[in-house]
Amino acid sequence: MEAHRDVPDRGPNLLAALWTCCSLACVFLSLRLYCKVKRRVSLQYDDYLLLVSWAIQLVCTILVSVNVAAGFGKYTADVIAEHGAERIVPITLRETVVGFLMTLAIAWSKTSFAVTLLRVTPGKIKFVLWAIIITMNTFMTVGALSLFLQCSPVAKSWDEHLPGTCWPTFNLVAGMFSSAYSALMDFVLALLPWPLIWHLKMKAKERIGVAVAMSMGICAGATAIVKCYYLQRPHGMDFFYEGGNLVIWGSAEVATTIMAASIPVLRVFVRDIRESVAFHRHSGSFRDALRSFRRKPKRESNQIANPGHEPQMFCSSDDRESDKIALSWAGDGGISRTQEVHVSFDRVDIDGLGLDAERADSQIVPV
Repeated sequence: MEAHRDVPDRGPNLLAALWTCCSLACVFLSLRLYCKVKRRVSLQYDDYLLLVSWAIQLVCTILVSVNVAAGFGKYTADVIAEHGAERIVPITLRETVVGFLMTLAIAWSKTSFAVTLLRVTPGKIKFVLWAIIITMNTFMTVGALSLFLQCSPVAKSWDEHLPGTCWPTFNLVAGMFSSAYSALMDFVLALLPWPLIWHLKMKAKERIGVAVAMSMGICAGATAIVKCYYLQRPHGMDFFYEGGNLVIWGSAEVATTIMAASIPVLRVFVRDIRESVAFHRHSGSFRDALRSFRRKPKRESNQIANPGHEPQMFCSSDDRESDKIALSWAGDGGISRTQEVHVSFDRVDIDGLGLDAERADSQIVPV
């Protein structure tokens, strides 16, 4: 077989792309966790799924780095000429493991966003989300296992010189179908939050901003479509040279999913920075602005008009009790009629996701 000496090595470009994807996912995920810790919101299952997905992405990036050092990214003939045929089987085995783990990372990162929506969406949408979670994980797991089940014995999947039989079409069909279904679910998950967001008591501009932030999974769907294109290319071609594109887009799909799942939470981080900058401009002190960012003042809705008295908050669903509520006041001077009602609006963060809605709190103030 003729060695393609004039073809450049794709290994360096492959490493640059993989480590960039892994680093970007790490930055967004770290900021997501920082925002939750800062707002004293406990970590949920979706956070842990993202952490596991990124850890798998990191392991896959390290394995591919080892393969590039061994010759992955070059034509097979060049690898054999430079390092000998004994390098082929270990590289192929590691790439098989990378494909298996990366597929699971893709499935679990997208499951994370579905779990997030489970906590904030009501009614029948939950059944749709559960159907997406179950079917997507089933198909993606089958696609991952097909890398090992395409040959009998299994070891023939990475050592073609072993006696046995392979069914490469099974791996191709399973991988293409699971990736296409995954891309479709990205678009579905991107649209599901819109009905919930559209009914929040927010300004139209903020509502659209939140909806767009919750719909960034479309980018992950786009990467999945590109990956489907590259899935069919290595078959019948030199995988050592052509397979790098498939690895890149698989890692990009994990990274974009993690970033898309983190963006809604990062709205809180961006808003706090913006408010701190505005405070700095008003106060003229960078130290005060930094302090305001680290420890945001709470918006107090329970303001007492007269010192020494505490208003009693009553809740009643019966309109006939409204007069009793208006006349109820516990203080040293006995009962006095209340003539003023203070209404304040507080931002309510739905489950730490940065979905800020307005909540009206009424308060009875004695005169």
